[in-house]
Amino acid sequence: MTAHAPERLITYRVSVLAQAISRLVDASVRQNLGLTSRQWRVLVILNRLGTSPSGEVARMANFDHSQVSRVAFELAEKGLITQASDPVDRRKQILALTPAAVECLRDGVPVSLEREARLRSRLSPADYDTFIRALGALEEEAQTMLEEIRGVE
Repeated sequence: MTAHAPERLITYRVSVLAQAISRLVDASVRQNLGLTSRQWRVLVILNRLGTSPSGEVARMANFDHSQVSRVAFELAEKGLITQASDPVDRRKQILALTPAAVECLRDGVPVSLEREARLRSRLSPADYDTFIRALGALEEEAQTMLEEIRGVE
């Protein structure tokens, strides 16, 4: 049997990188804004989408609905978002940024962009383009494989 070297596996390397970046973002937004990385992600997504149903935020954040509900509650307690029931479907929650959230984003986005620039600086423009294409291909194949597994269940 051939020796198994997990550090050579795509799944292992991507997982390790994702965990490292997640810890980096979490530490950075905690230090600079007093938020968790999940709270920051919801704010950034709401900033991009504008007032939106929580389900749309969940889809874009790649969170499940319960995660978004929990984070929305935390952000509402901090005065950073408002939550309202959808007038058409009372089961749906509509999320919106408050002026305090806009201020928080003004403080946090430059730090986020600096972090991004530093990470990108480790790659040439050509390497970055290749990396993005490779990530897209791997995401697509992972989704196809997941659908195949779920089809078997």
